[in-house]
Amino acid sequence: MIFRNVLVFFICLLLFNACSKKDTTNPPTPPVPPGCASNTSPANGAFLTAASVMLTWTAVNGATGYDIYLGATPSPTSILASNIPGNSYNYILPVFASSQLLYWYVQPKNNNGSASGCASTVTGFTVTVIQAPFPFGYYVVGYFPSYRNLADVPDVKFRMTNAVIYAFYGVNSSGGLSAPASPAATLAAVATKARTNNAKIFVGINDGSGDGKTNFKSMAATASGRNNFTREVMNLVRQQNLDGVDVDWEFPTTTDGTDATFTLLMKELSDSLHRDGRYYLSAAITAGKYAGGIRDAIRNEIFPCVDFFNVMAYDDFNTTVPYRHHSDYTLAQTCLNYWLTTRGMPPAKCVLGLPAYGRPSGITQTGTVLTYKTILSQGGNPLYDSAVVTAGGFTNYTIYYNGQYTVKRKAKLAKDIAAGVMMWEKWQDAADNNSLLKAACDTVGRAY
Repeated sequence: MIFRNVLVFFICLLLFNACSKKDTTNPPTPPVPPGCASNTSPANGAFLTAASVMLTWTAVNGATGYDIYLGATPSPTSILASNIPGNSYNYILPVFASSQLLYWYVQPKNNNGSASGCASTVTGFTVTVIQAPFPFGYYVVGYFPSYRNLADVPDVKFRMTNAVIYAFYGVNSSGGLSAPASPAATLAAVATKARTNNAKIFVGINDGSGDGKTNFKSMAATASGRNNFTREVMNLVRQQNLDGVDVDWEFPTTTDGTDATFTLLMKELSDSLHRDGRYYLSAAITAGKYAGGIRDAIRNEIFPCVDFFNVMAYDDFNTTVPYRHHSDYTLAQTCLNYWLTTRGMPPAKCVLGLPAYGRPSGITQTGTVLTYKTILSQGGNPLYDSAVVTAGGFTNYTIYYNGQYTVKRKAKLAKDIAAGVMMWEKWQDAADNNSLLKAACDTVGRAY
């Protein structure tokens, strides 16, 4: 009996050892979740104006799906979409009341779990509000300076424009506004003529100091200055029953911090003008051809605040290099490409500036700049872009301008990729069939 029990014990011991023996030569790899991915588009810090955005990221070995986290904080906790099988996702952007900065990252996963620590890969992009295009279609904007005689411009020239900007009221260092001294044409008179001919009427505001920037700089530097300015502007548009305001600050710059105060000013002014949906806001901005503090002062974050931008695509002259046109077709292409493509300005807000005057190149600009109609009176051809003229003490010099052919090309370009054209300024244009405004309207099929 004892022998049998001992035998059973040894048999069980042998069986136990045999069953529990492990193969240590090729141990199995323990199951692990995948690693993190990297966001590839949109680029970190991008400004988006489309209705949707394609989120993309790098593919991760071993991942069978991806969860997308998105939110308004740098560490989003809300899942936008889960178990996405590929490495892209088309996100339909919601409509925000103002610009919105969004953050996102992806968390790869498989049957063994989700990647850890992926919040460190977060990137952000800003969604800018796209307001509807101007309610009367393709822009034809015309400035009318206060020092011009209103009777010199026939009604048909006002019908050719759907927005007239009276230039200019001035601003002082504390935010107050001042009407132009002894104007040939008052704001009220220009407004009446604009409305009679179905054009919106804006008041243009520039720097009352005469240098384009000193008063704007002082006014916008303080909250009280910006508040005073906004209050004065709102009083003026209500009293004169205007349609909008054009800000002509030439120029804010990153070199003195006025890029920041200009941004604050435009946001605050926009908030008041747009509050009841009645008034519009436009801004005259640099051509954008040359890099630097002036160009960079126009921040993307004001794109949602402004209804349209008048791009001053002219005055690219040179006093030492002859035969250089100050506003040729190439400059128009360069300017629109920068603002629309490089900077992402909504096309519905981009208006291309046209000059109704000529400049020489290679000589002084003092006393040599002539209006388009004066150039024609001295034998200039409305189809060409240069002519030999006389002005002041200068005889037989070449002046460069935009004839009808170039204006037609620019108007077509602005229709194809932007929102319209702006002219500085209406009085300088010819009043007959040689009119540049007529050439622009005829090209885009705008009745007048």
